[in-house]
Amino acid sequence: MGLFDALNIGMRGLNAAQTSIDVTGQNISNANTEGYSRKRVNQTAGVVADSVYGQRGLGVEVTEIDRIRNTFLDRQTWEQTGEKGYTTEIDSAYTRLENILREPTDNGLAAQMNKFWASWQDLANNPADLSARESVKASATTMIDTFRNVYKQIEDYGLSMNNPLIAKAKTVNDLTGQIYLLNEKIAGVEVRDGEKANDTRDQRDLLVRKLSDLVDVQTIEDANGRCIITSGGNLLVGPSEALKLETYGSEKTLSDGTVASELRLRFSGSYRKFEPRSGELKGIMDARGQVLKEYMEDLNSLAGALVKQVNDVHAAGYNLNKASGVLFFDPEKLQAGSISLSDAVLSGAENIAAAEGGKITDVANFLPAGGIPAAGSPILDLKATNTRYRDLVKDSIKVTLADGSVLEEGAGKDYVVDYEKGTVQFLNYARYAAGNAITVKLSYNTTGYSGNGNGQNALKIAGLRLAKSLSPDSQGVNTQSINSFYSATIGKLGIQKNQNESRMKTKEFLIGQMDSEQNAISGVSLDEEMTNMIKYENSYKASARFISTISSMMDVLMGLGQ
Repeated sequence: MGLFDALNIGMRGLNAAQTSIDVTGQNISNANTEGYSRKRVNQTAGVVADSVYGQRGLGVEVTEIDRIRNTFLDRQTWEQTGEKGYTTEIDSAYTRLENILREPTDNGLAAQMNKFWASWQDLANNPADLSARESVKASATTMIDTFRNVYKQIEDYGLSMNNPLIAKAKTVNDLTGQIYLLNEKIAGVEVRDGEKANDTRDQRDLLVRKLSDLVDVQTIEDANGRCIITSGGNLLVGPSEALKLETYGSEKTLSDGTVASELRLRFSGSYRKFEPRSGELKGIMDARGQVLKEYMEDLNSLAGALVKQVNDVHAAGYNLNKASGVLFFDPEKLQAGSISLSDAVLSGAENIAAAEGGKITDVANFLPAGGIPAAGSPILDLKATNTRYRDLVKDSIKVTLADGSVLEEGAGKDYVVDYEKGTVQFLNYARYAAGNAITVKLSYNTTGYSGNGNGQNALKIAGLRLAKSLSPDSQGVNTQSINSFYSATIGKLGIQKNQNESRMKTKEFLIGQMDSEQNAISGVSLDEEMTNMIKYENSYKASARFISTISSMMDVLMGLGQ
C-alpha cells in the first residue's frame, strides 16, 4: 500500500468523523423537537483484496444513517390514542348531561316531581279549596317546563355536535393530505439505494399520531416507503391519493316541531358512509347517537308513564263541575319534549278531579226508542232510557245516524250534553229530522259525585309516586315507580361516567408508558450525545494527525531526489 492509499484512508477517517459530528449536532439541536427520533451513524471497515497479504484495509466507510425507533410501539400508541380520543368525547357528553340534569338540586326534575306529588297531597287535605287546585296546576306547569327544558337542552347539545364534526373532519383531510405529500417525498428520496428519509419519516409519524386521535388508523408500508392508511375498513391514504371526508345532513324533527339537520360523514365523490371504529370522530357520533339518545329515551319513558298513570286515575275522579272522565295531561303528548296539560285543566283549575270516582265502564251501543226527539222537545234523557246511564264521563257520548255519519258535540253543532243531568239536547234539525234512528255510545262512572269535600282521588294520584309502572321484568311485571326510575337513571349516569373516566385514565396511563418506552429508545440523551461528540472529535483529530504524518513522509520522499 502506498502513501497515496494511506492519504485516502486518512480522508475517509476525516469524512466519517465529520459525518458523525454532523449527525450528533442534529440530535443535540432536536432534543426537544416533538416526534424527533435520534439518528445513529453506522460505519464499516473498508477493505480490498490483496494478492499477497489477503484483505487489507482502506479505512472506514459510512454505510447508512439509521433512525432509532420502535415501529411496533408506534402502532400500539396509535391504537391507544384512538381509544383515548373516543373516551374523551364520551366523557364530555356525560359531563354535559350532568350539568343539564342538575341532580340533586332544588331546580332539578326530581325536586319538581316531588313538588308535583306533594301538591296532590295538599289537595287531598283541602279538596274544596280552589287555591289548592291552582297549586297543583302551578306545580305541574313547573314540572312540565323542567321536562321540556331538560329535553330541549339535550336535543340542542346533540345538534351542536355538528360544529366539531365539521372541524375535525377538516382536520382529518388536512392531515391525510400532508401525509400523502410526505409519502411522495419519502418515496422520491428512498428510490435511490441506501438513502433514507429519516427526518421526513419522523414528520410523517407525528402526523399519523395526530390522525389517530381523530380516527382509528391501520398502517402498512409499500415497497417505496409510502404509508398506506385505512380507517374503519376504508382507505384514507393510498399510494396515489388521499381520500377526503365531507359532512352531509340527515333531517330530524325536533320536539318543538322544527326540522334540523344532523350531520354525518361520508367520502367526497363516492358518497360512501364513513364510520370510524375509534377516535374523537366516533366519540362524537356515539355520544350523540347512543349516549344522548339513551337518556332522551329514558326521559320519554318517564314522561309517558307519568302522563298515562295520572290520566288513568284522574279520569276516574270528579272535578268541581261534577264531571268525570277529564284528563289531566294531554294524552297525545307522551314525550318529555312535548308533555302538556290537557285543554280542560289549562282552561281552569276547577277541572282538576280531586273527588273519588268509580271504575269507568263503556256501554255498548244502544238505539234510543223513537230516535231523535221532536224539535219542540229536543231533549233525550239518557237516565230515563236506562238508569245505569248516570254519572256520565265527559266527552264520552258519541251519536251516530243510521247512515253511519257521526254527529258533532258542542254549541253551534249537532247536540250538547248536560253531564250532570244526563241529557242530550239536539240542535241541528236542518241536518236531520225528528224520528231519525240514532245509535248512542257512552261511558259512565260506577259511583256518583262525592262532593267538594272528597279528596280521595287526589290522594290516589299522590300515591302514584310509589306505584310500579316502569321497567318490566322478564315476566312483564313492572319493577320501578316513576320516582325510582328517574333516580335509577341519575344513578346510571354517575356509574357510566365513572366507568368511562376510568377507561380514559387507563388509556392515558398506557399512552404515557409507551411514550416513555419509546423515548428511552428514540429520545435524545444529551449526556450520550456529548460523549459521542468527544469521541468523534478525537477521531477527527487522529485522522488529521495521520494525514499530517503521511504528508511529512511524502515530503521526505520528495526531498531524496534533490
